[in-house]
Amino acid sequence: MKVLLTSAVFFVCTFAIAQDVSFIAAISNANRQSARTSADKIAALTTLNYRFYKAEEKAADSTFTIIYAPADVSDADLEAKQDWDECLFVDFKLEREGNSSELRFASIKGKYLDIFPAWKKYFKQKAHLEYTITDPSSREIAERGYHFVLQEGDNQKIPRWSIVNKS
Repeated sequence: MKVLLTSAVFFVCTFAIAQDVSFIAAISNANRQSARTSADKIAALTTLNYRFYKAEEKAADSTFTIIYAPADVSDADLEAKQDWDECLFVDFKLEREGNSSELRFASIKGKYLDIFPAWKKYFKQKAHLEYTITDPSSREIAERGYHFVLQEGDNQKIPRWSIVNKS
């Protein structure tokens, strides 16, 4: 009986601190509607007030990107800009099999303070805001067949971060 109880407690504790498996499964095999729903959940966690801007499909690189813009930035301003530094991007990879296609989560790109809440809620629930930014070893999670990395962009003038699916 002790073994059963101990095993149950261990399982519950492991599950409680692990990834949000249901969310990750939902974005790993999505259609356009469920991808948008998942992306809306990610955008709702951000520090800024984002609004849905548009979804773009690029056949050249088989990607589907859902773009969120700050609420105070107009569509005209976005169309006039060359770089969209203030936007949040949720990228999916199009995987085609015969006549059907599925979307597989590829990445979330944005400012650190905007993507960290998604990292904490869905990928690494024990993550700490300040510790994660200074300790690269805390920016990776590999469990249950999934592998995700929180990484800093290369451009120091425009600090962009990404949660990347390495699975």
